[in-house]
Amino acid sequence: MKGIVNKSKISGKGVFADRDLKKGELFCEMEGKLMTIPELLEKCDSGEEEEGYPFQIDDLNYLDLDDPYMYINHSCNPNLGIKEEKILFVLKDIKEGEEVTFDYSSSEWSSDTGWGEEFTEPWDMECSCGNENCRKIVTEFPQLPEEIKIRYEQLGALPSFILKKIGK
Repeated sequence: MKGIVNKSKISGKGVFADRDLKKGELFCEMEGKLMTIPELLEKCDSGEEEEGYPFQIDDLNYLDLDDPYMYINHSCNPNLGIKEEKILFVLKDIKEGEEVTFDYSSSEWSSDTGWGEEFTEPWDMECSCGNENCRKIVTEFPQLPEEIKIRYEQLGALPSFILKKIGK
């Protein structure tokens, strides 16, 4: 990974570029424990899943992200995009010391998967990115405005499982 963890203006801790990064450059391949939805639900129910960020990699599996990957914050105007399952790459030049972010909505499509009857509504959370184009709510890919979906597709900034779901 080409970043370091530090205090974030967005939320808690964040990851910051440890050098200048160029558009298109690989930032990292995220790592964590592979978990099925039932395993993740059990962890949530037990209170263990408080600080981590489960990152969806396909319809039924998540990565419970390791440190430092769990500290990469969301932004409605991200400078990183996702490709394949868990690779983050640079969407626009990033200066050393700048916080790196990705749009959590570009990696989440869980409302039609195996979460069970109590989780039929799309996932969402309040956004605190502070960008002028902030959507205020972070939600799943299907709920994004059409122009944002198209932009991420054109940038190649969608994980494989979402590309498959949209027929690409």
